[in-house]
Amino acid sequence: MPQLYSWGARALFIGPALGLSPHRNAVAVVAVGLDAPFTVSWNTRDYRSCRSALIPPSTLQHFQETSGEMGFLYVDAASNDYAQLRASATRSGERSHLDLQCEQFLIDRLNRLRTDGAARWRDIRAELETLLNGGAARETDTRVVHSLQLIHEDAAARLSLATLARHAKLSPSRFAALFKQATGVPIRRYKLWVAMGAAVRSMQRGASLTEASMDAGFSSPAHFSSAYRQMFGMEPSRLLRTTASLP
Repeated sequence: MPQLYSWGARALFIGPALGLSPHRNAVAVVAVGLDAPFTVSWNTRDYRSCRSALIPPSTLQHFQETSGEMGFLYVDAASNDYAQLRASATRSGERSHLDLQCEQFLIDRLNRLRTDGAARWRDIRAELETLLNGGAARETDTRVVHSLQLIHEDAAARLSLATLARHAKLSPSRFAALFKQATGVPIRRYKLWVAMGAAVRSMQRGASLTEASMDAGFSSPAHFSSAYRQMFGMEPSRLLRTTASLP
């Protein structure tokens, strides 16, 4: 059965590619072919075959020619995860970083999860954290760090740019530029990612689509489903129907 895990500002999906339509993510995503290589494309002329790919935030992507199961690891653009993973790529381009040096490590660990599921999650999570934290620390502006704490503390609040800038004691334009420089994602899209993550975790705990949507600050279940599909290429209800409920 497909599996969905979430911890901190990271999320992991293991299962079939699910025929994802072309989409953009507000965060970086590592795609790994657990059984075979796959093709990732950005337009009708640009195709790349690989076994692993790191897709930067806000990059249009379309996975094709997938065979067997895939792993998708979503990482917070404000963490060191993205820099660490990018440094491990053996082929880099403007729109993707392919054939990661940690490819076999990821295949081995995610395949263990496929076999043993939640029973191995704690151990595998620790190994993934060791991998992701293995690079040199990147200094993030403390004003951005504080703003991220505010956003995560109350996903439904959707704090405005003006409010976040006021807390940081910066002009809105300067703060917006600083935030994107630090996270790789515009503030609005980052807040949307946080809210969608909160809603999905709520649904995993048993909340209905309506309850989860409203509690995360979406105007309606339709609004949540539309935003989720735009970012992840599928409806949240479809994902939840095919995944196990895991911590």
